[in-house]
Amino acid sequence: MRRALFSCFCGLLWISSGWAADPLGTININLHGNVVDFSCTVNTADIDKTVDLGRWPTTQLLNAGDTTALVPFSLRLEGCPPGSVAILFTGTPASDSNLLALDDPAMAQTVAIELRNSDRSRLALGEASPTEEVDANGNVTLNFFANYRALASGVRPGVAKADAIFMINYN
Repeated sequence: MRRALFSCFCGLLWISSGWAADPLGTININLHGNVVDFSCTVNTADIDKTVDLGRWPTTQLLNAGDTTALVPFSLRLEGCPPGSVAILFTGTPASDSNLLALDDPAMAQTVAIELRNSDRSRLALGEASPTEEVDANGNVTLNFFANYRALASGVRPGVAKADAIFMINYN
């Protein structure tokens, strides 16, 4: 009886190994990330930050390139490694790919949001800001400005908001 069970068991193994030899297809999985010693954390007051760009009449944005006043905002980072950091903003680009498109086409028309560095120069989407040195406690404050910019004449009024995502570059 043992010999019969052993023979059946061996036969099942032989049959299943034949099935396993047939390829079922190839699946590619791309995995990527970064390993760092430690990273900065965003100060809790700056998580989900809202920057109020104000209420502006369309007469402020009559022609392509017209802008509203700059509105300052900052991002405070804590627990950073020694060295310097820079910020890179991403989001949906407007027709001028350096600018941030509004969230919904039903909003204000022919308007985009412009981001600027602390020196008030334009900070294009996907471009790293100038670096700032981390202090001895691992803290750094990065200062920026934002404003509306007309993409063409004939700006139509409406809600004008957009979302940007920022990434921290360590140097």
